[in-house]
Amino acid sequence: MAFFLIILLLIIFNGLSFCGAGEFNGDYLNKRNTTAINGIFVILVVFSHYAQYAPFGGVFDEPYLALRDHLNQLVVATFWFYSGYGMMEAIRRTEGGYVSKLPVKFWQLMLRFDVAVLIFWVMNAALGTVFPLKTLLLSLPGWGTVGNSNWYIFAMLVEYILMYAAFRLGSVISSKRGRLAGLILMFVLTIAFVFVLMKAGRPGYTYNTVIILPFGAFWSEFRDRIEKVVMKNDLTYLLTLTAVLGVYVVSFFKRWSYGIEGYTVWAIMFTVLLIMVTMKVSICNPLLEWFGKHIFSIYILQRIPMTLLAHFGCIDSHKYISLIVVFATTMLIALLFEKATDSIIKAINSKFSKKEIRPAA
Repeated sequence: MAFFLIILLLIIFNGLSFCGAGEFNGDYLNKRNTTAINGIFVILVVFSHYAQYAPFGGVFDEPYLALRDHLNQLVVATFWFYSGYGMMEAIRRTEGGYVSKLPVKFWQLMLRFDVAVLIFWVMNAALGTVFPLKTLLLSLPGWGTVGNSNWYIFAMLVEYILMYAAFRLGSVISSKRGRLAGLILMFVLTIAFVFVLMKAGRPGYTYNTVIILPFGAFWSEFRDRIEKVVMKNDLTYLLTLTAVLGVYVVSFFKRWSYGIEGYTVWAIMFTVLLIMVTMKVSICNPLLEWFGKHIFSIYILQRIPMTLLAHFGCIDSHKYISLIVVFATTMLIALLFEKATDSIIKAINSKFSKKEIRPAA
């Protein structure tokens, strides 16, 4: 795996640019930069999931295993942060109009996910693993699984609902105060969601990073104030970076000692540290951008080739070649999947739009 990490580093450094003294990357949250960074982490997600199938060990795998152990669930941190930031930016830009589109985003995500769930169900049945109907039904909203990754999609679907509720209620107040009220309520509802999952006995990885989404929304609302301090000059930047790094290191060693609160501090510090690095460094790489544009499809479909290769013993006998096959196959089926689901969504939208414009009898 060390070889694959080196390749990833070479890809990252290809197109990397650094700001000079006294300069900052004002576009650190633009679409191209954030997409490339998400591309890095979705590749790391593939690595992480593949490690669940592959017999990793030995000197060439240890560097990656150490990185995987260190990052833990934070491979999805940027997905949450940039999603929350982008959603809040849309709310600000449309003066709340974006909130009315959240139900549409909800059902489109649900539809794409359910199509993927059915593909997994059929594949596993063909391989001899038949899941009961109850498991399939619980898997459709992401609560259960038929061999697919599920927790992130379930949490995102819930976050769509919570954001819709929070900002619908917040909209009864004047615009700026309404956003602030909605933002506070979003934090409260997300914390409540986390504790519901804890009470339900769900694994920690299903909820210990979700708070980063409303934190991304918080960054959007207070971005100007944050940058006014942090990006004032190199001194304030370095002082802030040092403080964040210090808290990050302490919280890393304490992340398992103080329950969900300790993990939350570590997760947020990791996110802030990464965001601050991008204030000085920009990443523009076409390959990383491609992966960043196809996060959902790659995240949800990667286990198809992994499952097939593991079933036929290929991963055990050729673990590194199999990883290459996983990437190549996932990229192909991701494009086919998106084309198919886009067509389904387009057909549904067309059908409903025709009903809306049909004249009364």
